[in-house]
Amino acid sequence: MKPKKDLSAFRAAHDRNVIVPNKIRAALADLEKTEGAEGWEYESDFIRRAKISQSDMGLYRDGFVAHVVETTGNKGRKVWFATVKAAKAAREAIG
Repeated sequence: MKPKKDLSAFRAAHDRNVIVPNKIRAALADLEKTEGAEGWEYESDFIRRAKISQSDMGLYRDGFVAHVVETTGNKGRKVWFATVKAAKAAREAIG
C-alpha cells in the first residue's frame, strides 16, 4: 500500500523543524541500539551520527537537553546519552 501524501508527509520531507528533530531522535535510537541504554558519545560524534550540521545542532539541541550532559574542566564538552535515565545518572555521578 502506497503511503498517503498528506500534510504531515509534506512537512516530514520539507520542514526543517520536523526533519532535524526526527534525525536527532533517530540518532538517539541508533545510539541505544548500538551502545545500549547507557550508551553515550561526544556531541561532535553524535552530530555525525545524526547527519546534521553544527548550526542545526545549535538550533535544536534545547529540545533534547534531557539527553545532554555537560562536562566540566578545561575541556568542557557536551555528551549525548541514549536515554534520559542514563543522562540523569551521569549528571549525578559527576556532581
